[in-house]
Amino acid sequence: MDRTALELLNPDQAAVAGAALGQLACELPDGGLLITASRLVEFGARATILFAPGLFRLDFTPQEETLGLYPKALGPAAEWHANEQTWDGYRDPTGPGPIELRGTFENGLEVWIHVLSFTERDALATHFVAKAEIRSSAPGSD
Repeated sequence: MDRTALELLNPDQAAVAGAALGQLACELPDGGLLITASRLVEFGARATILFAPGLFRLDFTPQEETLGLYPKALGPAAEWHANEQTWDGYRDPTGPGPIELRGTFENGLEVWIHVLSFTERDALATHFVAKAEIRSSAPGSD
């Protein structure tokens, strides 16, 4: 793995960059970076939920029955994918399921994002609990 990719996987940088968001970060046991965060976001407000410096920022805009999801690459180009359950999660009458996204970056890093959301109607807000696992996709890169 090149030096630039190693710097992007630095947990100290991710924790400092996301400190204002209440974000935590650590190294994964098998290599890579884990970023976690929990935020309460008012309906109609756009807020950053996860921030990986030099890689991506993930913003959400909750409404009463819909959710705006905005992944933004901050460095190398990225391709994002979500499974169909994620697209239709807010339409499920039993309640929304987890939101899952996968991103592949042109520098050989991959991210798996998992977000749980809980609507707090009395507060007119949604509580998000999120994690991102970022790893190298290159064989033997650990």
